Parts: sequence; C-alpha cells; structure tokens
Amino acid sequence: KKLIGINETLICYFSPFRRSKETCELICEAFSKEKILKIREDPRIREQEWGNFQDLAKREITVAERQKIGRFFYRFGNGESGADVYDRVSLFMDSLFREMDSNLMPNTNILIVSHGLFMRLFLMRFYRWSVERFHTLENFNNCGYCILERDDQDGSFILKTELKISSEQELLKRKDSKEKLNEQNLNEEINSILHTIKTENDKKKA
Repeated sequence: KKLIGINETLICYFSPFRRSKETCELICEAFSKEKILKIREDPRIREQEWGNFQDLAKREITVAERQKIGRFFYRFGNGESGADVYDRVSLFMDSLFREMDSNLMPNTNILIVSHGLFMRLFLMRFYRWSVERFHTLENFNNCGYCILERDDQDGSFILKTELKISSEQELLKRKDSKEKLNEQNLNEEINSILHTIKTENDKKKA
C-alpha cells in the first residue's frame, strides 16, 4: 500500500498456486474494493514445474545437474526448463500488452503475484536480456518484489529495484562445472560411437 499509494487503482494477476493466491488476497485487503479494478488468476504465471512426482533420493543430483547446465536450459523430468517458462512469460506478456493498450487500463498499477524464477524471466523477456545475463541473477527473497515504473516522458519502464547479482567467483565456478559436464558428455558420446563400431566389426568377423 505504501509502495503503490492509497488513492491508486490496481489490477491484479496471480499464480494459481496456493501461496500466491493467499499473498494476493492479503495485498488486496489493504485497498478498498473500488480501487481494485480487476483480479485475475492466470496459470501462465505459475512457478516452473519440476515434474509430477519428485524422487527425493535423486533431488540432490537433479539440483547439481541443473546448476551445471544452467537454470535456463535444464529441463526437469516430466517438467519444464527455464526456456519453457520463458515461452509462458511471452504468452502472458502478449495478453498483458493488449490490455495495457486498451482503454481499460489508463494509468493503472499492475500487480503480478508470481514466483522467483518467473519474475527473473519476466525481466529478461521485458528488457530483452541475454541468457548469460539471466544466469547472473540471484533469486528474490520470499515475498520479495520488483518495481517497474513508467516514464511519462517516453512511456518506457524503468527498473527501480536493485537486483541481486551472483559474484564473479560463483559465475566462474558454474562455468567450470558446465565445461566439465560438456567434456564428460562428449567422452560418453565418443565411447558410445566406438562401442557401436566395434560391435559392428565383430559381427562382420563372425
């Protein structure tokens, strides 16, 4: 309420996940009903899916693999990659822009109650950041927020929130892990090819 302003109008979008719904409800309680123009649940802004059923015994391995490959491209079994969520961000943003261009939303505050990865991918898509830059972004704290404020002069949106950036040492560590994984995968692929060739040669001799 302090950030948005007591006399401002508000349109809310929230993820269907329980924590987001409850957070949105608590935020809306701070405003009078006439100030809230619309509240809409949108499944496109849900958190990244880690798969239908997670094997807790393999969770540490999965997290380690994700760190090596990168949050953007790593896809969970029966789940999504960051790139998949990025596509959802794009679809949601298309709908959002259409509504922003309509007469229903002149000078209205837009509140999106979502999740950490979605928020970072939203910023990446909105500001057209590279995958490399996305990987430098640390996650938001619980109930963390990010403010984009429109410049009345040119209509652009200025990022007002200072984002947490990974340290250079951490980035180098991730890069080294990724290079080792790529080398390991290459060796496995070469060994597989050599094994196939050897098997075919043995069949010919027989």
